Amino acid sequence: MSARQLDLFRDSREVALVNDVIAAFRAGECERARYALAALRAEAPKRSDLAAFAVLLAFLAMLRDTDFATLDGDRVEELLGEIDADVAPAARALGSEAKGFLDRIWTRLATAVACRPFDPARPQIHAAALYLRAQADAEAEAAASPIADGWNDPVILRWRAFARCRDGGLQAARWQIFSLAWFATDSFPQLLAELAVPQLESDWRRFQSAIEMPDASWFPAWCLLPHPEFAAALAGEISPAIRGAAAGIPGLGAFLALTKILAIEPGGYSRELVEERARLQAIDAIFFAAYMRSRAVRHR
Repeated sequence: MSARQLDLFRDSREVALVNDVIAAFRAGECERARYALAALRAEAPKRSDLAAFAVLLAFLAMLRDTDFATLDGDRVEELLGEIDADVAPAARALGSEAKGFLDRIWTRLATAVACRPFDPARPQIHAAALYLRAQADAEAEAAASPIADGWNDPVILRWRAFARCRDGGLQAARWQIFSLAWFATDSFPQLLAELAVPQLESDWRRFQSAIEMPDASWFPAWCLLPHPEFAAALAGEISPAIRGAAAGIPGLGAFLALTKILAIEPGGYSRELVEERARLQAIDAIFFAAYMRSRAVRHR
């Protein structure tokens, strides 16, 4: 056997041992990973990824010895910090298996805290936030949707927008997205960038160029002009609480008024339509003018 053949043999054995380590971490099997890592370290003690594998092994061992039923909020927060600071960077050594390794951890933590109430001071330790990290979107929506007063809370709305959009598409998440325009106006453009939904981004650009309104809270009302079908689709989401909030958010008031107008318009010109249009004009004359222009174009 030549020296080159010996090198190839050693290389092949080293690759096989690395694959054994990664497979053990992928399965979340602590003892298997320990033995595989020991074999790899003995074969190739100078590998640069040994330190990362050791971090992952230590974390797996800690999880194995943790009683998840007794985890309190402080300990969960500590674990999240450790994962973000140490475990997630180390997981890059797993290559394409890193996501599955981390998702299993997020899911396990989410399951452990599933019965904990929402803490506005520490939303990151709620099950919905953890399920989202694992991209377990249906589970995240199920954890977020029952939270009391979530209809106007930016954190909960954001969770639901991402979960519903990833699980069911834009149509499933449109109400939560629109609600964020009303109740998290300043951060709404950033939300659109994170969601990265082409239709939504296109509508946002058209809104910005078509009408000069003060902020993003007017975006949902504007969307009803080119997409009047949204009004009927979202009508069931309009609650007494939403109607009450409209007094302080003109863009929301315009959305509600326009929703009613669009329901009346198919019946033709009427006194009720005139009254509702007057109500919309009283909310904002600029938006009302945009609405009237859209009607003129539509009925040419």
